[in-house]
Amino acid sequence: MTDLSFASATELTALLRSRALSPEELMRHTLDRIETVDRALNSVVALDPERALAEAAALAARMARGEDPGPLAGLPVLVKDLEDAKGFPTSRGTRAYRDSPPATGDSIHVARLRAAGALVIGKTNTPPTGAGVHTANDAYGITRNPWNTERTPGGSSGGAAAAVSAGLVALGTAGDGGGSTRIPAALCGVIGLKPSRGRIPQGPSRMPCWPQHACPSGMARTVRDTALHLDITAGHHPADSNSLPAPATSYVAGLDRRLPVLRVGVLRTLGVAAPRPEFLAALDRTAEVLRDEGHLVQDDEAVLPGAEDFPSPFQLRQKVLAHSRLLTVLDDFTARRADFEPWFADLLDGARTVPAADLAAYWTHRSRLDHWTAELFERYDLLLMPTVPTTAWPAQGPDVAKAVADRTVPISYTSVFNDTGHPAISVPAGLAPDGLPCAVQLVAPHHREDLVLAAARTIETAHGPLRPPVPTG
Repeated sequence: MTDLSFASATELTALLRSRALSPEELMRHTLDRIETVDRALNSVVALDPERALAEAAALAARMARGEDPGPLAGLPVLVKDLEDAKGFPTSRGTRAYRDSPPATGDSIHVARLRAAGALVIGKTNTPPTGAGVHTANDAYGITRNPWNTERTPGGSSGGAAAAVSAGLVALGTAGDGGGSTRIPAALCGVIGLKPSRGRIPQGPSRMPCWPQHACPSGMARTVRDTALHLDITAGHHPADSNSLPAPATSYVAGLDRRLPVLRVGVLRTLGVAAPRPEFLAALDRTAEVLRDEGHLVQDDEAVLPGAEDFPSPFQLRQKVLAHSRLLTVLDDFTARRADFEPWFADLLDGARTVPAADLAAYWTHRSRLDHWTAELFERYDLLLMPTVPTTAWPAQGPDVAKAVADRTVPISYTSVFNDTGHPAISVPAGLAPDGLPCAVQLVAPHHREDLVLAAARTIETAHGPLRPPVPTG
């Protein structure tokens, strides 16, 4: 018998298409699972069970008439609370927007999932406007990691990662502006792909993301489900002039093609990180998996541009991105500052004036990163490194000063590829001695999601899936 809680989206949709499982049965199971398990996690912040069951029944009727509602027909999906899903408020992870009216439309990302037959049932928690590597706010509280509820699932897609890891849903939406998909995926033992810049369209919104560092993404337990999500959501949309054309071939189909011999560069520290020994061990195990498949794997001592000034480049990046966040909420923040979380309000206040010299330095650094990665991809077809330097930090958030001193800054390995736009994926790589997931990150050249997904599938097959203990309320 199939365990519906931990079946993949691919398995669930096959059961639904064959009529071995009805949309109503799966929806009741999903709602019961959320009710039972999420008390301990606090990953779901908006839910409409009555509407979910009604939509499942309506879809079942369409399928009974012989209609094909799409490749995700009947699959319950949760949406990260930074993007619009019709009928649900978009609180953006802050008490300032908790009482917002329900959205009247979907983001492009969510609309494509609905068009494929997915049933959007609710929203997942996130820090204020995604500004955090742990998931907590004054609107909904702290979200916890299903592997250990004293630890965080990461951020900013922490609610999505916790929900997928704990078997609440097989697929959720996420987003990645500095590691916000890959970091939670790593901490929760699931798959997290940051696609190429522009692969999944953004918007519609009143203001584009001018630093072009963030992108919509999915959260799933398997590489195949991740590829399925990308098949459905990728492709140009006129509302996002920076979005890429639809790929010529299916990402799912590409998983079944044998990879050519690849040159893989293993980067251990980037000159800015001191990963825990268990993460270096996971990296070595993964490198050996790729060698056994015939790939040419070698260590590389390349360090990030500006590594000698650590942590200054990271601090500069966060300062500029805080300014970008301020612009998205400027009118509301100016009118009602007290409605925002105090720490977040201080962050936004500090971003009101960013000197021209800082903006120039940031874009100069971004250019250096582009040249650095271009040189790496002249030598290698893939890069392999840790996703994060440590296992999950406390649910209340990391000790930032200690992380800087220890060189375990959570975004050490991830943010660079937001700035350069390369596709990057986090893949589980076993458990650490503390019982929490380890993960590795693969990075591919621009627009080569097919390559990074196929290599991730090889690693997934070798290491096997992870399943957390069932948390209790």
